[in-house]
Amino acid sequence: MYNLVKTLFFAALLCVPAKASSLTPEQFSKLKMIESAQVSPNGKSIVAIYNTKNGPQVVLSAFGNNKITPLAQLKKAKDRVDYVRWSGNKFVVIGTSYPGYYRGIYYRVSRLYSIDVQNKEVRELTHKRLRKSQGHKVQSYQLLSSLPAKENEVLVSTYDSRDKAYSVFTVDLENGDFEKEFANKYDVSSWYPDINGTIRLGIAGEKQQGIFDDKGHFISTWYRKSADEDFKLMHKRKFGEGHTFDILSLSDDGTKAYVISDRETGRQALWLYDIEAGLFSQKVFGHDKFDLSGGLESSSGKLVGVIWKDDFMERHYFDEKDSQLLNNVQAALPGYEVSIASKSDDDTKVLAYAIKDNSPGKYFWLDLTANKGGIWFSQYPQLENVPLATVQPIQYPASDGIMIHAYLTMPTNLKPEEKPAFVVLPHGGPHARDMRYFDPLVQLIASQGYAVLQMNFRGSEGYGTEFETAGYYQWGKRMQQDVMDGVVWLDKQNIVAKNACIVGASYGGYVALTAAFQDSERFDCVVSIAGISDLKEMIEDEERQSTYVDNIVASNDSDALKALDQVSAIKHIDQIKAPILLIHGTRDTRVNYSQSKDFYNQAKSKLDIKYIEFENGTHFLDDPKNRKVAFGELSEFLDKHL
Repeated sequence: MYNLVKTLFFAALLCVPAKASSLTPEQFSKLKMIESAQVSPNGKSIVAIYNTKNGPQVVLSAFGNNKITPLAQLKKAKDRVDYVRWSGNKFVVIGTSYPGYYRGIYYRVSRLYSIDVQNKEVRELTHKRLRKSQGHKVQSYQLLSSLPAKENEVLVSTYDSRDKAYSVFTVDLENGDFEKEFANKYDVSSWYPDINGTIRLGIAGEKQQGIFDDKGHFISTWYRKSADEDFKLMHKRKFGEGHTFDILSLSDDGTKAYVISDRETGRQALWLYDIEAGLFSQKVFGHDKFDLSGGLESSSGKLVGVIWKDDFMERHYFDEKDSQLLNNVQAALPGYEVSIASKSDDDTKVLAYAIKDNSPGKYFWLDLTANKGGIWFSQYPQLENVPLATVQPIQYPASDGIMIHAYLTMPTNLKPEEKPAFVVLPHGGPHARDMRYFDPLVQLIASQGYAVLQMNFRGSEGYGTEFETAGYYQWGKRMQQDVMDGVVWLDKQNIVAKNACIVGASYGGYVALTAAFQDSERFDCVVSIAGISDLKEMIEDEERQSTYVDNIVASNDSDALKALDQVSAIKHIDQIKAPILLIHGTRDTRVNYSQSKDFYNQAKSKLDIKYIEFENGTHFLDDPKNRKVAFGELSEFLDKHL
């Protein structure tokens, strides 16, 4: 192992920041060059997503070699590759998505393709009968399992009009034939197989319109002991009430479930649940500060550990062998945050992912049998060997005394006593959180000489149930105040100038627009990317309603709905003073672009405002051209007003 550590350490030195160079917005705007890399079960190959200016490609590489071979090219500005998965050593399954338009609404449509890596034949995995439906153009297909014992078959879920629900099919990758597993009589929308590929669990969500206690959103879990039995209701919970109940996996014999729940501790922990008895039997693992956010699985789908979010993603493996492997790789790459991106079935071929707050993510290959290793690819090669800003974790007290975790990024090469202007960058979601990882947007802003303040306000995930639910019904209120309390705190530190802008995307864009009228004297400029200006309009859009709406407002409470005008920027344009930049894509399936366009149309005669609309643009600026324009416009806007 010593030689391997030595080899990787010197490989990592290639990525150490070196002499300063001129950085441009275009360098930061590029998509990750390569992502979602997966090692084949036999360890001979790596498949990955390779982003080009002409759209994403799926590429193949021999393990230990950085020569790549294209397998498939997707259409630019239409398809997004979400993931790639091996099915045995012969087939690769590609998960894609695109914005589909149907009856006046854009939907995010998921589709699957298979590639025979031997002859590069690409096949779309859609059902022949279902393709005849008029609504098939917005019908999604989800990969459930790659069936480790059957490399030529996968399990797929899609909506079947005969069941009027989501059904499960076995799909033959050789010919694309679909064979239905069973009829969905339970209105289940999400199915989950065990490690052998047998569907054992189903999750159903429903909105009940009763008058009393049966009113609201409910989540039901269905279970069966074997493929020969019918499903039975295992658990039912009203959304927002009682303890959480999210199954990660089943025990090997299928009689117990590993469940993420906030019971007893108020934080999401892993529990063992006896299905027959309907009782929790023991706590398997929990963190004393943070919620668990998911599980770690082996290549066969077996649960082998859990993860949680601190400044970086942290991992706990149940098996000491897995822990030791991660520790060895970490030792080989000192100073980096390291994870195991993928590995072969025999654990001898490992693809490691290493990243810092001021250094882009990169993949390293390790051949443990040959005791060799080296760097494969950096995700942002154009940002290697340049000085980037360090992200510092901080805390500040909110106005009611609650401590808020946050991050402060100061620009590099500050002169003594120099106080830079700063940008407040609230995250989206709001059920999300910022972390300390390398972020191209943060680094772009810092490279222009500005400090960046990010905060995990109430409503952010990961800090326990009480902290998250304290953000419910608090759009424009307590969550907004947490952001502004961070500005007050930073002002008192005497390390930044008074000049400040607020920039946000999605929910962060809502925060920025809300600050524009609630704190109209504080900011020199405001930027909203795919943000929300009219909260009531978003809530009343029935096509976009989900269980999460209940965290914003009681949608059946007419007085509460009217009160949303008080925290919607479109109703307070006359109070806004700062210049505004709006950016939105017309195919945004999360926040309708009318949220920006309508605001612009009402404000353009009253404010210094600019609106950039990307035709066919999505919520995430995932088209290279759009992203380049957006980062360039943002850069110019900040320089003009700061």
